[in-house]
Parts: sequence; structure tokens; C-alpha cells
Amino acid sequence: MTTPYVNDTDRARAALAVIPADDYETWVDMAFALKQGFGDEGFEIWDAWSRTAANYNAHAARTTWRSASASGGKTLATLFWQARQHGFDLKRANYPDRMTAVLAASPEVLAQRAREEAQLQARHAAVAHEAASIWQWARPVGPAHPYLVRKHLQPPYTLRELDALELRALLGYLPASEEVPLNGRVLIVPVWNGLISTLELIDEHGRKSSLAGGAKRGGYWTTEPRWVPASAPSRVLVAEGMATALAASSATGWFATAALSSGNMGLVAKSLREQYPAAELVVLGELGSGEAQARRAAEDARAHLVWPRFAPNAHIHDMMPNDFSDMVVLSGYQAVGEYLRAMVRSVVRAEGQSEIFTESGVTVGDVNEHAEGGTMSNVKEKLLAEDDGASRRRSSKRGAPKQATPDMPATDRASGSASPSVDAPPDTLPVAAPSAADPPRFASTRAPIGEPLFGVGDVPNEVKALAEHRFGSPLRLGTPRENGGPYRGEVFNTEHYLIQQVATRSVVFHRKDRMTFVSDRLKWMDENARLNGSELQVGYDGDQAKVYPWDRARDLLERMVGSLKKSVRELNYSPNLEGMLDQLQARSWTRIREARAAALEKSREQEASREADSMPDR
Repeated sequence: MTTPYVNDTDRARAALAVIPADDYETWVDMAFALKQGFGDEGFEIWDAWSRTAANYNAHAARTTWRSASASGGKTLATLFWQARQHGFDLKRANYPDRMTAVLAASPEVLAQRAREEAQLQARHAAVAHEAASIWQWARPVGPAHPYLVRKHLQPPYTLRELDALELRALLGYLPASEEVPLNGRVLIVPVWNGLISTLELIDEHGRKSSLAGGAKRGGYWTTEPRWVPASAPSRVLVAEGMATALAASSATGWFATAALSSGNMGLVAKSLREQYPAAELVVLGELGSGEAQARRAAEDARAHLVWPRFAPNAHIHDMMPNDFSDMVVLSGYQAVGEYLRAMVRSVVRAEGQSEIFTESGVTVGDVNEHAEGGTMSNVKEKLLAEDDGASRRRSSKRGAPKQATPDMPATDRASGSASPSVDAPPDTLPVAAPSAADPPRFASTRAPIGEPLFGVGDVPNEVKALAEHRFGSPLRLGTPRENGGPYRGEVFNTEHYLIQQVATRSVVFHRKDRMTFVSDRLKWMDENARLNGSELQVGYDGDQAKVYPWDRARDLLERMVGSLKKSVRELNYSPNLEGMLDQLQARSWTRIREARAAALEKSREQEASREADSMPDR
């Protein structure tokens, strides 16, 4: 039986079939080669071939694949060279399908695979439950997160944060990136695959990790929790990283998703295309090792492919820029937004050409110069005025088919969004709210603060008396507003109200009938009358109250350091001073945590001593 080569995947699979999988060095080399050629999508090919070895171990295979790097020096050429040593003919259009015969497994092997798959699914389910709990426990991202500040980004509601020490307490281990533990304020990035399947974790220095054993394949992060009917015209950005998705979305007002790895972009793009065939997908490419995966994702999903452009001498922190988040840092939101709109509009008019990579000299340097003169809007006309030669666009190496763009009004194509629907059906597509002609630097997703949810007169007099007894008299009494908060401070718990001191001699009464505690620990404290004296943060989503943990000492420390950094910038002091302040803040917080731990241990010892002294003599 012979099988025609449909694509490089089939060709690589056929070549692997002639290579023995028992030699360890060859086994590892093939992992590096397939990861370079196909990204994480190559795991299925490599794992199927690995199972032909007598000494196959599923755990070792997954560990080896994770450690393999696309830049490890092995390529698909290495794979085909090895195959040629075992008789593989590169010139043949067809080749015997040996893989089917090689993979014919015995009943014992099939049973073992079923057990391993069941264990893997159980592990994924456990990590997903853990991820959901951590997401509920995490708090909204506070001001001036160092990673977001460097990227010129504002935190959306789809990100949260925890301290690295809190993560360690919740997980039982401290996540690490290339054997370096995460530290400081850690961004919590939920990976959605229907429900939360795992979390990506990013610390202050940009080091990234994820939950051990979590399922990241096919999952993605989104910039906005908004939905419109799937039949409505919509434009969706598909990026590799969270920062790239957030930067592009902030610059354009378009809804964006992040695949969180280059190898996952193809799966995410194809999933969106299968579910929403009328959507206009735009893949945001990154220069470097992920270029091949971005091209393949755009081709397979029939999506547009847009590349960032930089001046030849552009650098960020002595490094070469490579994605749209770097482009935002160098050029600003307005210039990048106009650039993306011009690129997407030009490809829509280019008879289905799927890749947008201009050679017209429109670089980041040009964007910066034109932005001040108000001529960035001429980028599209300049592109369309050029000839139809290859100098304007480079076609996909894989010969992407022409794409049929969905019929939509010109206004929808320009904006790339539609009016949001409140009651969206389950088969709907998330999309950002419509942007104005000149979108703001960052379009906030927060609803405006509304009227008070109830009056102070609605609070029973006995509850007011409890507030005065707890926090002193006289008191300024207040009630929460719709979409109000966050309200922070010490609380006193009653049956129907949570009384919170938000300032000296000022309290806010929160009704508990529509209140949600974001963690099981807070629920337990409420049910067992342990909330009194706790420092909490209460925010409102409409009229729904959500209660989060809050640390006053940490908040004061962050505000103080943030104020000092602002003074450093205003006085034009050395940027190194901000780094020193970050180090001092981290050391101060560590000292506070150590002092708290020591005080807690001392309290436990004193309690144990008192219990021992109170024991009657026998």
C-alpha cells in the first residue's frame, strides 16, 4: 500500500517510520527536529513513533518533549537525513505506508495505553480544578505591575495577580522558568478550553511558567469577556503571547485571543475557524522562531497573516523587537492601530492574499515620524499604489489558498466589530466593543459607576449600632454603588450585612444576600464567624458583590514605592534607581512575611504553653 504525500506532516511521518526509535540519542534528536518543524503539533507524530520502541515510557516522552527546543540545532533536514540512511527515498512521490504496520499494537500495549490515557485525563482534571480555585482566590491586578509597565499595558479584567509566596502556599511548590523560581507579583493568566484548564504565570521580570501537569493544548486567553451572535460580522486577532494580544487589542479595539505558545496557534486558529466560519481571523505573526507556526496557522484557518515592522536599528533593552507589543512600546497605540487597520484593509482588497508583509518601507521608524504629522492614514493608499509584484507582499511558503472574505458592510470592515448582545446564545463569538474612529490609548472595559444600590436608611438601626460599637462614634455611614469599588478595609460580619471600615470613622454596609466569596477559605470564615477583623476587598459587578482577600501592608508598600518611582521619573533621575526600588520593595515584603511567620509561630508556642500549664495533674 502506498500513500501520497499530502503535506510535510505526512512526509515526516513516513520518513520516521523507517527510523528505529530504540536509540536514545536518535530519539531525542527527532524530538528537537519535529519541534522545530511543527512546534507542539509535532508531539503526536513523535509520540506515535516513540511508541514503537520496546522501552517506551509515556512520562519520559512528555518530559523530553517539554525540554526540547525549536532552536536546538536540529531541523526537519536532520530527520530526512536520518531516514535516508535507512533507505528513505526523498525523490519519490509515494512511499510504502510502513507506519500503519509498525504501530500495530498488541492487546497488552493497547490496555497499557488506555490506563496511561486515563491517568493523564485524571491529572488534567485535578490541575483544572486547582487552576479554577487559584483564579478565584487571586485578586484584580493592582497598579503599576512591573511587567505591564514595561510593556506599556493596562491590566484587563481577564488578568489577576498573586504574590509568589502566596502561590507557593496554595500550590505546595513555587513555579519556575528555566529552573529560576518566579518571584514578586505574579500575573495569573487563565487558559480557557471551555472551562479553565490551567494557568500561565508571569512574574515581574517576565519569566513565564504554568501549572505542572496542566492541559494547555488547544486552550487560549482572551482580552474581553464579551460576546455577539456568531452570524454578526466580527474580526478576531489571534496572537502568540498575552502581551501581544493585549497590545494589539488596545491599539485597535478588536477582540483578541492569545494561544500562549507558537505551537498552539494552529489549534486555536482552526478551532475558531471551525466554530465561526463567518469570522474574519487575523493571525499576528512574531518574527523569529515562531514564523513557520504563524504561517501554518493562518493557512490552515484561512486567516489573514500580519507581521510587525521595525526600523533596522530598533532595540528594546538591548534586544531586537519581534512582536506587536514591542511595536506599541516603540511607536505608541495610535500609530500601531492605524498600521494594523491599513494592513488588514489592504489584504481584504488584494483578492484573497492571506499574508500581509509589506516591503514598502513602512517601518516603525516611519510610523513614528508620520504619526506626528497626521499622515499615518495614508499608509493604505501608499500600499495600494504600489505595483502587484513580489516587492509588496511575500506569498506564503506553503502556498496558502485564496481566502473568501465574508460579506459585510464597509463600516463593519473598518471597525472590525459589531454591537454587543446582552443575551448571547451559547454558540457565540467573543468580540471587543465597537471602537471610535480614533480609539483611546486603552479602551477600558469597566462599566461606569452607577447609583447607590440602597440607602443608608434601609440599613436596620441595630446594624448601625453594631458599627458604632465596633468602629467608634460618630461615624460616616455609606452604601455601595452599582459597579462600585473596590472597597478595602477591616470588616465586621453580621447575619445580613458585612460592615467595612473604608477610612477612619467611615464605614460602608454591604448586603450579603447577593454576595459571593471568591474562595472556599473566605466562605468557611463567613460560615464559622471568623471574618471579624479581617482585611478584605469588595468589588461590585453591577449589583453583585465579590469579596477578595486584601493585605493593607502590601498595598501601602506598593503605593509608597509607586510614588517614589513617579518622583524619580519627574526629576529625571537614573532609570537604575527604579530597579533599586523594585529590589527594596521585594526585600521589604519578604521581611514582612518573615516577621508575620515568626509572630504566628511564637503565638502558637505560647498557646501550646498555656494549654500545657492548664492541664490538671494526674
